[in-house]
Amino acid sequence: MNTLYLSDLDGTLFTTKKSLSEKTIMLLNDCLAKNVNFAVATARMPYGCDYRLEPLNLTTPSILTNGVFLYDFSTHSYLGAKKMYPEAVFDVLEVFNEMDTGVFLYSFSQNQIQIYYNRKAMIKQTQYYSDRALKCCSKVDCQPDLKSFVSVSDIVYLACTDTEEKLKPIYTAIQKIKGVSCAFYLNIYNGLYCIEIFSDQATKKNALLELKSMLHCDEVVVFGDNLNDLSMFEVADRRYAVSNALDSVKELADEIIPSCDEDGVAAFIHKEIFGD
Repeated sequence: MNTLYLSDLDGTLFTTKKSLSEKTIMLLNDCLAKNVNFAVATARMPYGCDYRLEPLNLTTPSILTNGVFLYDFSTHSYLGAKKMYPEAVFDVLEVFNEMDTGVFLYSFSQNQIQIYYNRKAMIKQTQYYSDRALKCCSKVDCQPDLKSFVSVSDIVYLACTDTEEKLKPIYTAIQKIKGVSCAFYLNIYNGLYCIEIFSDQATKKNALLELKSMLHCDEVVVFGDNLNDLSMFEVADRRYAVSNALDSVKELADEIIPSCDEDGVAAFIHKEIFGD
């Protein structure tokens, strides 16, 4: 059987220190040497995870930015990007304006990412305004009028982070906008919530199905811990939650495996491949 193993990163494959353990690296590279189809599915941008995944000999394309990008880590190349409809972006920006909340706007052109944000205070949101973003993106710029970029750029993503109380009304309003999907989840590292908006064609679920077809896989096995992994659980043949996962994720899992700090994902896959 041709199986695709697909793991979330933060809180699932990564430890609570946002890194791969030496044991996970060793176990997964053993599997990869046997040509096992292993990939990651994450909300992170390519530049937010490529350097952390360097020790792994990944050859199977991965799902990044909640399904916006299919990305090949072995060649550092984008295999596809899901763009948003301009009308939908305008509607999303209007919601943020009405709620008096700043937002990061991501465009994609010439195989590079550009980031625009509309309030100077947003540089404190280091999840999005990061050293890696400043280094790897072709532009990171404060622009009060984000709408001026919508008609002249290929917009792929919008995002911000704040308290659940602040973002929940925005999430509710955006769910009513046609043509977009919205990920609303807890940042396990700082206790704040994230809201990330993208094309309704760009969910982890849709990207999983695309990747499954691309690789001609018979089975998909998914590992996750957070709310933005649930769309993958819907279409996976088997689904596993690490023991540190949210209760709502555990409830939908076929089985609970050891935590992200106990090499749960890597040990599970290694046992399936080698029987140890």
